[in-house]
Amino acid sequence: MSTHTIGLSALGPLGEQLGVGGQGRVFLAPAITLDDVAGPLVYKQYKPGHVPPHGLSAVVSRRLRMDVATRQRLDRLAVWPVRIVEQAGAVSGVLMPLIPGQFFEDRYLPSGRPTRSLREVQHLFIDPDRALRLGMPAPTTAQRLLVCRDFAAALHLLHRNDLVIGDINAKNAVFRLDARPSVMIVDCDAIRIKGAAAVVKQLNAPDWEPPEDTLTQATDLYKFGLFVLRCLGPGAMASVSRDPARANAVLAPEGRTLLRASLSHRPADRPTAQDWGRFFDGLQPVVRRQSAPAPPPPATSTPGWKRDPKTKRWVQAT
Repeated sequence: MSTHTIGLSALGPLGEQLGVGGQGRVFLAPAITLDDVAGPLVYKQYKPGHVPPHGLSAVVSRRLRMDVATRQRLDRLAVWPVRIVEQAGAVSGVLMPLIPGQFFEDRYLPSGRPTRSLREVQHLFIDPDRALRLGMPAPTTAQRLLVCRDFAAALHLLHRNDLVIGDINAKNAVFRLDARPSVMIVDCDAIRIKGAAAVVKQLNAPDWEPPEDTLTQATDLYKFGLFVLRCLGPGAMASVSRDPARANAVLAPEGRTLLRASLSHRPADRPTAQDWGRFFDGLQPVVRRQSAPAPPPPATSTPGWKRDPKTKRWVQAT
């Protein structure tokens, strides 16, 4: 068995089921720890017929080949598959880090029932007053700019490591506003190595279709432009908007130029994630004064959990 593969039995007793989707079910895996992952892990068990036929090994191996600093940065920015899990010689799923609690929102449904849900970036697109009525935060413009800046940094890290996200959409990234506003990319199974086939087929979510049919780093940049537009111009029809003028009131002339170029039908016109990052970095002195964020926590920490010194299992802190 390779260094990026682990047997299902090595996971030990699984914890509660955290979620279920079209591809599989996600369980806590509190009994296993990995030297290269700080914090608790989850096991994503693929449903029959949804086991990825290829590509997963390359995605897992790419992270393991990174230097420690780059790997820790990736772990802060993305919920990356860290090991392939096999049973009887066949892939049964993957191990991934547990999404930190700061990316969840505790709120009350209209019925009064409490609920806890991921703070998906789709909540950045709706009218702020409606977001508050739904029990979700209504970020300030300064916080939105910091979220965009962090997303640009994540995209730049992936692109310079020859990775293609493909399916950027309203639900495959989550955000936090405490400490420093930031994002984390989820559903990383569809990410692929540039020039290779995806682990699972890369798709376009409705209203996120790029002009081209083939998904590449250039289409990532187009979809990032859509994210910036919809994040900075929330409200009615924002989730489907492709009109860069919608963000004119927020963006300086340089930012307006970048946004128009991002949404160009010519891939060569689109600015890189690094171009966007430099633009947002230029705004930081003003943005930081407006939002006054505290220093970010350690890159791979997952507050709310601790290792039991006797059992070595991850348990929620009381």
